[in-house]
Amino acid sequence: MEQTTVKYSISQQIPITLHADVIVIGGGPGGLGAAVAAARNGADTLLIERYGFLGGMATAGEVSPFMANNLNGQSLDRPIYAEWLDAMHKYLPNCNGSMVPVVGSYKHLMVNKDIAMLGAEDLCLASGVKLAYHHTLFDVIVEAGKISTVILMSKSGLTAAKAKIFIDCTGDADLAAKAGCEIEYGNDDGHCQPMTLCFKLAGVDKNRMTDRNILNELYDSGKAAGEINCPRENVLWFDTLEDDVIHFNTTRIAMKSAINGLELSEAEIEGRRQLREYLTFLRKYAPGFEHTRIHSIASHIGLRESRRVRGIKYIGVEAFEQTQKFADAIAKVTYSIDIHNPKGSGTTIKQMPAGKWYEIPYGCIVAKDITNLLVGGRPISVDHALHSSCRVMPPACSIGQAAGTAAAMCLEQQLAPAELDGVMLRKKLKSMGADL
Repeated sequence: MEQTTVKYSISQQIPITLHADVIVIGGGPGGLGAAVAAARNGADTLLIERYGFLGGMATAGEVSPFMANNLNGQSLDRPIYAEWLDAMHKYLPNCNGSMVPVVGSYKHLMVNKDIAMLGAEDLCLASGVKLAYHHTLFDVIVEAGKISTVILMSKSGLTAAKAKIFIDCTGDADLAAKAGCEIEYGNDDGHCQPMTLCFKLAGVDKNRMTDRNILNELYDSGKAAGEINCPRENVLWFDTLEDDVIHFNTTRIAMKSAINGLELSEAEIEGRRQLREYLTFLRKYAPGFEHTRIHSIASHIGLRESRRVRGIKYIGVEAFEQTQKFADAIAKVTYSIDIHNPKGSGTTIKQMPAGKWYEIPYGCIVAKDITNLLVGGRPISVDHALHSSCRVMPPACSIGQAAGTAAAMCLEQQLAPAELDGVMLRKKLKSMGADL
């Protein structure tokens, strides 16, 4: 009989190579907001990232455009998110004009993954954030309900890092899960929104492109003929900054887990299989795509949902439906409920009424089981439906911004995150330029 387990243990002295007051794990939009905010508020801050660059899904996942979290045409996510956009804009030639249609409005933002990476690094370095690239979270040491040390894997082998406060910005709540926090996963059936491999095609004659309805009719015909095997109900594409490049957010890989190593591997393979079919289909049937070629492919499959950390406060879809407000709100959100069917075809969209918004209270980013852990980005203490609204890039950055600011205030006041007055945190965020 084949052996199903192997006994393996580690008992060794691991060098402590990294120290900081605040350690942020994960350099996506949430990690960017957290690290920059903590450093600007006086905390010695270290941002640890498994890749050799920042940006998370904006770069590795090539997610574009950033979905609009706006009110009356203006972004609700300030100041760090807006500064990130400005930092990106500096890498564009003057002939490209603004990345946004109106100065101060971030709707329909078309993002280039490379300048998103550069802009994020610029902000961190200018703010005094220390960066440790190519370090992957391996394990966590918890003592008396606190994280004392994180164990990292790098080319140097296992190393250790110590801090007073930790912020989980991994997107998948990897730090919180390893620390033993209570976790939620997916919907009531335990299924998460599907993954998507994003890609861009060049050599497109945009002047000859058909409208979306006709393209979708061609797509349906291709599916019926067996030329396309993708559960998504339509072709989702976006314009880009380049004259002949179109971005596709249209592959759909359902019923695979982002926190299962083998299933994540299978999802990458399936995403590229669907990409090959799309490339053949578009060249054969779609006007303007006859001579298209691959421009770029995400280096990591796009993840919408996995774990969520239970905090000292929990809110659900009723916050969206009732446009709930909180005295200790740390972010405002107008983005729609946007649930891609975990089992395959179909997308549930519920729009926020014009001029309305809901708020996220501070307690949703404070882990209830670990006394020195905050959460930034998407895996906060909300239900599956509300997560589909607040998971997108702009509010993720603002949620991280709040976590970093809270960490710095806790250090200054010698408090645990659960002891910090969320109303005072909100006042601090407003003084920094947050729209609250």
